[in-house]
Amino acid sequence: MSFVGCLLMVSGWLIAIAALLLLVGSGQRLAFVMAGLLVESIGLVLVAQSYRALQKAQG
Repeated sequence: MSFVGCLLMVSGWLIAIAALLLLVGSGQRLAFVMAGLLVESIGLVLVAQSYRALQKAQG
């Protein structure tokens, strides 16, 4: 789950960077950057949950 979270964080970052580089309209850029940030935050939540589960399992 931690690996998937890390992949989501990287892909969200790439979505945001690609939107800034490729899209012309500011509304389109904003929408894709917000989508990228949402994907990054989902990845961060998954990494945090994985970390908490690992800490709980270790005692």
